[in-house]
Amino acid sequence: FCISEAVALYLQKYILYRKRKVFFANGKENELVDLMLKHKDTERFLFPCSDVYKEGLTEAMEAVGLNFDKAVIYRTVSSDLSDMKHNFNYDMIVFFSPSGVKSLFDNFPKFKQNTTRIAAFGKTTAKAVQEYGLRLDIEAPLPELPSMASALDNYLSISNAK
Repeated sequence: FCISEAVALYLQKYILYRKRKVFFANGKENELVDLMLKHKDTERFLFPCSDVYKEGLTEAMEAVGLNFDKAVIYRTVSSDLSDMKHNFNYDMIVFFSPSGVKSLFDNFPKFKQNTTRIAAFGKTTAKAVQEYGLRLDIEAPLPELPSMASALDNYLSISNAK
């Protein structure tokens, strides 16, 4: 059971499934839970995840009584960026996960934003940016800006028009 077709296709490319069916949702947690409910009485589910994950899916699975176990199969760790400490001067930093924001402050605890622009992809990443006291300049996805590329293009066209 996969959250999206993209995940299902990726798994099928790298894992040999012998006579197994792969089910996928449209990227929404509630649709995935609905798919799983069809097999509630016959299946026990394994939920592979990181040590850092959104609990919405597991809460939804518990709410409908699905029999599952969580398996933390990888940890999210901050990269060592000590080789960058002497020349850390960027016009923009783009974050795609809350752990990226944490990594910035793990490596540069005295980081000051000043004129550096900050972009964030996703609501939880945007929230993490603000929780660390940074100014969020660019946010995606939004209804009119569905990708980070479109958000960056929009920001640059507005800022260059000034």
